[in-house]
Amino acid sequence: MAVQRKHSDLPPRYEDKDLTNEQRHRFTEVANAAHKRREFYRRALGKGLMGKVKDRAFKGQFGRQQDKPSRVLQAVWLIVFLVLGLWVMHVFA
Repeated sequence: MAVQRKHSDLPPRYEDKDLTNEQRHRFTEVANAAHKRREFYRRALGKGLMGKVKDRAFKGQFGRQQDKPSRVLQAVWLIVFLVLGLWVMHVFA
């Protein structure tokens, strides 16, 4: 794998000459308000019923699922069918 230099020379999101001071202040105010709103919603959902439902929905299910047969049961049925097949070949041979 090739070694690449660190991407520290990325350009800023906007050039200094693109925005006036008023526009920069407005941009900062709007961005800060959006951040506060996202934090408020995240905390509200985390504490409420919807947060619990969402956590439960995204939580992985690690237990054995009831609709899937176990490997042991599959192996037992395979052995039963093999023995039955050998018996049929022996009787009708």
